[in-house]
Amino acid sequence: MKLIVIGAGLSGLVTAHEVQKAGHEVVLLEARDRVGGRVFTIRDGLRDGQYADVGAEMIYHGQDNILKLVAAQGLELTSEFSLGTETPDIIFHGRRLSKEASQELAQELRDGVKRTPPGFYETVAQWSRRARVSDDAGLLLTAIAQGTPAAPLRLADSQELNVELSWGKGYRKIKGGNDRLPQSLARGLDVRLSRLVRLVTYDGRGVTVETDRETFGGDRVLVTVPGPLVQELGFDPVLPAEKIRALLQMRYGNGIRIVAQYKERELVRGAIGLGCFSDRMPGYIMEQSMQQPGEHVVISGLAAGDAEPTLMTEEQILDAFDATISTAVGQPVRRAFGHVKNWTQDPLTRSVVRAPLGDQRETVLPEIRRPVEGRVFFAGEYTDDRVGPGGMEGAIRSAYRVTRELLA
Repeated sequence: MKLIVIGAGLSGLVTAHEVQKAGHEVVLLEARDRVGGRVFTIRDGLRDGQYADVGAEMIYHGQDNILKLVAAQGLELTSEFSLGTETPDIIFHGRRLSKEASQELAQELRDGVKRTPPGFYETVAQWSRRARVSDDAGLLLTAIAQGTPAAPLRLADSQELNVELSWGKGYRKIKGGNDRLPQSLARGLDVRLSRLVRLVTYDGRGVTVETDRETFGGDRVLVTVPGPLVQELGFDPVLPAEKIRALLQMRYGNGIRIVAQYKERELVRGAIGLGCFSDRMPGYIMEQSMQQPGEHVVISGLAAGDAEPTLMTEEQILDAFDATISTAVGQPVRRAFGHVKNWTQDPLTRSVVRAPLGDQRETVLPEIRRPVEGRVFFAGEYTDDRVGPGGMEGAIRSAYRVTRELLA
């Protein structure tokens, strides 16, 4: 079998690695000039040799697939750390709330879920009205949703929103940057960078994939680009109506990743801990350099959902981020480096992560990932039926699933 993989993100790389290991020929076509997709680490410009993940950040407790893959590639993980979300650090109305006030808000949401269980297909915005949560608890909901599912409250699933804040425990990262995993997987694979795919043609004899530079032929094709981009690819013949309908129904999170490096390491750490919630932009802030040496501190946040700044320049966004950190610290801070990555506007992603509503994992996802004519296959984090966050784990799970389909 000759397999053509469209997209050299984690799902495409893992599938290619497995299929090639089984003795088949694989070619990966990647539109970017790098592998990894939304697993993206920046190093240039940061002081002290520090780095920042501006795409997928965290490996969550219990995500065994990525842990095993990291070990198999000979990479190291950081030690586990917790964001301390039993009593979250909260910065609202220009000041840091006391531990007691923060605990009261978090407990209000936990009690609200127990007292008023979220309904099927009920959005977080709808549930918050029905549960009669306070204004400040609503601000906390907005901040939580910016982390995951990175969607406005009017589109976020109330049954899935993690008001228990339990995902703040047992976090890990890949030492040296998360992009070390896709870079390691790409070694030994035939990866063709800067190949933007425009059209996939398939019939009983095989597949043809046209890029903006050349054409490739094979037996099967695997599409691993983010969900919104599948709707921009050309297919001949046209994909089944059921699949197109399912693709159009799936919701996706939107957002901008903001990274800043500051000189005042101890001051910033003392103000926000390892992470905190804010009613400013962005809604959730966390430290990325807790296990990195150096005199500086690297802070990141995701401005997502309705909080995504659409009419601000990058420098204005960074200035607003500085203001949020300065408010937390109680004095102005000096930014040594800043970076803004707009994943929503990136033409090769158009989204942060998939955000299903109601029963879409059972009704929409099976159709999205269903192969077409035994020639066209689909994978990627958006095709995985996991509950909760974990884009890297979802991408890897989808790769193992589609590998079984291909080799069958």
